[in-house]
Amino acid sequence: MLELFLLPPGGPLCLALLGLLLRLRRPRLGSALITSGLLAAWLLSTPQMAATLNRALAPPPVLSDEAIRESGAEAIVVLAGGLSVRAPEYGPIDLNAITLARLRYGARLQRLTGLPVLVSGGYRDHGREPSEAARMAAVLSEEYGVREVWTEDRSQNTRENAAYSAPMLAAQGVQRVLLVSHAAHLPRALEAFARAGVDAVPAPTQSFLWTPPPGVEATTEAADWLPQAGAAWEAWYASHELLGRLWYRLRAALTPAPEAAPSAT
Repeated sequence: MLELFLLPPGGPLCLALLGLLLRLRRPRLGSALITSGLLAAWLLSTPQMAATLNRALAPPPVLSDEAIRESGAEAIVVLAGGLSVRAPEYGPIDLNAITLARLRYGARLQRLTGLPVLVSGGYRDHGREPSEAARMAAVLSEEYGVREVWTEDRSQNTRENAAYSAPMLAAQGVQRVLLVSHAAHLPRALEAFARAGVDAVPAPTQSFLWTPPPGVEATTEAADWLPQAGAAWEAWYASHELLGRLWYRLRAALTPAPEAAPSAT
């Protein structure tokens, strides 16, 4: 619910609505809020703002095939991104486009390395549907031919992805993993896995459309300041990640460190 009132388009529109409600009693303040909300809604739908927010996230670069083989990873971890009911040809519940993009790249990494794959994602509808991990494992096995798949199906968010995956990896003797997720999501995911004690090598997929590839200079055109549907989604995703990163760091700062266990005598 907090995201709905902070992230675009809900946040800017709520600001404009608040200004509309205040305009009768506080005309100047109301007009300022309306203008600010509409301007923010416009800017957060433009390629220029999407690129700016992506640069603020500082996503990791794409790995070369050589870097993948020399990473020293002992397993591949693919993080879920949600389910969908919009592909009935695959059954009542399927993976959404975000999860499928990550899973496809995880399958490619598996072909390059031969490493086992751990898929992480729990139940999104209080147990009334297959877990994300179960559906991911099925797709890896049936469509990509990946045989060795471990499933973590308890997590509900990135922090839990890391917390619940860590003991499973440790039980298999895995110390370093290739961590697969969207490029914009990986900085937050890497922090979570580091706190869980997992040495993770970022393996990003689906970099933002509005950000030039490494080595290419960014240019700005007039059209970059015009609203576009793809840019609006990418600005929302970047805002979601920035807010999530802030929340995780605030949570870590407010959570007291566990007391050290007494030494054995």
